[in-house]
Amino acid sequence: MDVFKNISFRGRVAYGISCFESALIALKYNLDEWKFIVNYLWEFTSIQYLDEWSDTVVELIPENLLEFKTFEEEEFERLSKDEFIYLYNLYQTNDGSIDILLRAIYELGISRAYTVIEGYGESSLKSLEKIIDFMIENKFPLPNIDPFLGFSIEENSGWGNKFDGISLSNIL
Repeated sequence: MDVFKNISFRGRVAYGISCFESALIALKYNLDEWKFIVNYLWEFTSIQYLDEWSDTVVELIPENLLEFKTFEEEEFERLSKDEFIYLYNLYQTNDGSIDILLRAIYELGISRAYTVIEGYGESSLKSLEKIIDFMIENKFPLPNIDPFLGFSIEENSGWGNKFDGISLSNIL
């Protein structure tokens, strides 16, 4: 985990998202079917205000979404009816790992929300460590860390610069 001390908060979340993508591949899921979710997750790396990201991602977590049988049972703030139906059907056959990883990415993403990152951002390191430990326990391959090393914790008060374009297809 020491290597992540020098990676910005955005870089850490990006690594967590890459772990999710790696798990999807290991589980042999059709990545096109999961693109909708992955695109929402990646918005974290370029968004200015986290409220919108966290409000959306919390609705994407399978355990939260599957509490409801129909869209009308809950007033979703971010998801449309079509998106709800799509995700509801997609989650019917998903591995429990998906719920755990999505919840862990959400928790990582909000672990430093609305604060200045001091030191190495220990709480986000602990959140990322949970994701990495889960990946190892389930024998999911970890993404290569090298592409994330360029996102320094020294940039933008620990948050790092906004960035686009990192996805599993670019770093494997």
